[in-house]
Amino acid sequence: MKTGKIAIVEEFGKRGYEEYRIPSIIITKKGTVLTAYEARRESKNDWSRVDVAVRRSCDQGYSFEAPIFPQIKIEEAVSGEQTWSNPLLIADGDHIHLLFCQNYERVWFCTSMDEGVSFGTPRELTDVFKGFPYVWNVCAVGPGHGIVSRKGRLIVPIWLANGEVRMDIDLSGRIKNHFPSVAGCIYSDDRGKTWNTGFVTQGIENANETTAAELKNGKILFNFRNERYERRRVLGIADETLTRLEKVWTEDTLPDPTCFGSMAQGENGLYFVNCANADQQRIYSERIHLTLYKSGDQAATWKAIKEIDYYGGYADVCLYGGYAYIFYEHCKEGKVEQLIVSRFEVEEEKE
Repeated sequence: MKTGKIAIVEEFGKRGYEEYRIPSIIITKKGTVLTAYEARRESKNDWSRVDVAVRRSCDQGYSFEAPIFPQIKIEEAVSGEQTWSNPLLIADGDHIHLLFCQNYERVWFCTSMDEGVSFGTPRELTDVFKGFPYVWNVCAVGPGHGIVSRKGRLIVPIWLANGEVRMDIDLSGRIKNHFPSVAGCIYSDDRGKTWNTGFVTQGIENANETTAAELKNGKILFNFRNERYERRRVLGIADETLTRLEKVWTEDTLPDPTCFGSMAQGENGLYFVNCANADQQRIYSERIHLTLYKSGDQAATWKAIKEIDYYGGYADVCLYGGYAYIFYEHCKEGKVEQLIVSRFEVEEEKE
């Protein structure tokens, strides 16, 4: 099997959209590669007209079918410009779950039973988010992927913000800052029929876009984007109830330019991908050195094993058949030029 870049899923300015961002990737038990992402009418604008797109590959990621847009089933009931954002996929056996947001104030959930060919009518989950002990006016899931624990629990990282309403940008009051913010999770023990609130962070500066993985001992590790002065990732391990973090630490070996990164648990180790720019002078530094890391001791230590691309951005990772599949933004000089799928052999490595 080929390693390295295997497919360009989307390119700037093509297919009727200006920019494509916020990648999510999973692979089903049958080997279908599913990607989800934002298709934006404007570049560099989180609040523009944005659609959620899903594309599938039946040849290990070499080619992709035409996109589908799951929000269409609810779009007829709304009016005005809509921002459909932050798609998050979960591979759950023969169920493929998708969560996404509307105007950063409503959250929707739907499921595919046909390997991502189609999705059912989305169901709203916003009331679940109202159960958090935090006053928010911005909410989002992920991005990236959610996980299913060995006990069958669906776990979705989320974030909330109580941001300034930007009337200077949009008199409707729709646009709000994404900070101050906290991160946390929601979870379901019945395949998404009902959902519960988990923890929200305390003491992690503007924690938001988060990734999760189940450790070998069954506990859930969360890996936070944040604005702490160290310019490093913050990691936390949740208790069994998911209602609090029983351990939190700054991981000095994982630099971060304040950008989303993703984790996945494999047979021989835990993997993490992000832009490893160690610049400590700015909160938001250049998104370069997209790097795959491995921990052979369940997040106690990490080592860089592969630079995926010099130019990076948001990236999601999943493991299948001895390979790490990385779906990422190729971002150069602030412009997201492409969404790319790359694949690298990893699971054959032994400790």
